[in-house]
Amino acid sequence: MPTLIALDASLSMLRPVPGRNDHTYLSLAIKGIQHLLDNLTAAGKLEHLALLSYTTTAELKVDFTRDYDQIRQAVKKVEPVDKACLLTMLKTSVSIMATWGGAPNILQLVVFTDCGLGFGSTSISSFLDTTLADKEEEPEFAWLTTLTNYNLNFICLGLHGDHYFTRGLAVYQQLLDKAGLKGQLFMPKPTKAADTTDGTSNPISNSSHKSELGRTVVFELVERLCEASYKSTEVVLKCGSYFRMEAPVLLWPPTSPYEQPSPVFGRDPTIRHIDQKIEVCGFLALSDIGSPATLSRHWVLPKVEREKNASRRSGGGGVTTKPPKLTLDANNPNFELEKLENDIRDFYAKDPKDTEESGDDADVTIVMKHSSGPPTEQQKENICVLLHGALKLENMAALVLVGEKWYGFIYAYTDNKKKSNLMLNVLPPGTNVIPWIGDLELLGFAEDLAPGETASFPVRADRRSYSQSSVVWIRQASLQSDVQKVLRHAKKMPDKTQHFYKELNRIRRAALALGFVELLEALAMLLEKECAHLTMNGASSECTLQLQHAATELRKTSNRDIKSTIVPLQKGAPEAGSAPAPGYMY
Repeated sequence: MPTLIALDASLSMLRPVPGRNDHTYLSLAIKGIQHLLDNLTAAGKLEHLALLSYTTTAELKVDFTRDYDQIRQAVKKVEPVDKACLLTMLKTSVSIMATWGGAPNILQLVVFTDCGLGFGSTSISSFLDTTLADKEEEPEFAWLTTLTNYNLNFICLGLHGDHYFTRGLAVYQQLLDKAGLKGQLFMPKPTKAADTTDGTSNPISNSSHKSELGRTVVFELVERLCEASYKSTEVVLKCGSYFRMEAPVLLWPPTSPYEQPSPVFGRDPTIRHIDQKIEVCGFLALSDIGSPATLSRHWVLPKVEREKNASRRSGGGGVTTKPPKLTLDANNPNFELEKLENDIRDFYAKDPKDTEESGDDADVTIVMKHSSGPPTEQQKENICVLLHGALKLENMAALVLVGEKWYGFIYAYTDNKKKSNLMLNVLPPGTNVIPWIGDLELLGFAEDLAPGETASFPVRADRRSYSQSSVVWIRQASLQSDVQKVLRHAKKMPDKTQHFYKELNRIRRAALALGFVELLEALAMLLEKECAHLTMNGASSECTLQLQHAATELRKTSNRDIKSTIVPLQKGAPEAGSAPAPGYMY
């Protein structure tokens, strides 16, 4: 979920905040950005961030990075220049974030501004009144269509008693509504107590500390932003029937609703959400799963509660408290499992340095010198650690059920920095979403196969489409390269006769598949010109005959069928209308 942070660097941001002479709007925006970085460091430290400052022009201060300290240092060096132009910043943001396009990525744009409207033809009001109404369909404004895929969040810095600020809020909201942009305005709450002498309001007098625009209010706006856009999805991960093999985990980036098209034409799509409990159904080899199409990818992180350091504050750290003893209930149906688990935990929790042996060699008794304190959150057992180690060691993936007839798979992912994490790939809803495996509800165990029967998946095609050489003519250079390849083989005939016809049929089929029939006539003319040129240079008669034959075959209507194939001119079959060359009969 890459995020671009945009900072308004107009001269209006240098104004001191009313009632807060020690703060300017720019200083509050900088503190808000630093607070946002602190929140993302704790919640989404794996995300990429970039910093952009904008006035009449937009300047990228820090490109996308995971090193948040670079942004902390760069934001302090931003200096205001002139007036603000929000539209220039939006256009630049689209070009900067173009490399992150795609369904799996949720693109975030966070703007810290005092809601200035700009001046003249570059103002937001002028854009809404004239440009957006008349020229929305023009290619010049195609960036608006791309911008609808982003999440725009505005941190609006101002006081509700300021007429310019409230007017700017209305225009910003109008921009989001008219352009169809997904966004939200985060603004301070209105002042509760304000003087209304002579019909005017004064937000400074009779206002409490939290009602004014200050650092506390800006931090609250950032907290609301993180709660709305950067809150991890909490689910319960369950593996097997053992009651201890389930634990709450966090999915980052947060999951988004999926619109499943209705099978009935004309009906609205169904909005589906991932269940609060996802369950491991089985395990598959990564080579069998391959790389199927997925809706989204999420890190699977263990939920760790913040530790309360009450014991550290009490002082005198020499005394350690005993861990609470686990009481076992004999009437519990899981009594034997709990007893076995408790014995195993006690065995592995022993430190050889803290034990001493007593008695004879035949009967050794381990006596603990002292017991350690209660385990911390990082020392407690967690299902994520167990799954990650097992899947990475066995090179397998866990097939999980994330909803009704909706699956995904969890695997150990290693990035370029050799850091391994647990990753969840969410597949599209349905049971037959991986074609080479088949219906996921019909999968079973290898032990269930009948004697002599082999596993029927993955289903592999006899002739894989991706193993064939494909023709791509997106650019002019690609088509020119393919035609030149045919001509190179033509000059080396008869040694390259088979290669010549292979490339010729390849281009012919691609042209027929695309409806590019004019290419066949152009290619025939090129072959005739090449034949005349080779004849003047004293080329072999076999070469000229093959070129004339290929040009004639390209013009035939019978060869407009994509299934037909042009074959070389054979011996004993001379070209119609031409006398055979002496010494050679084809």
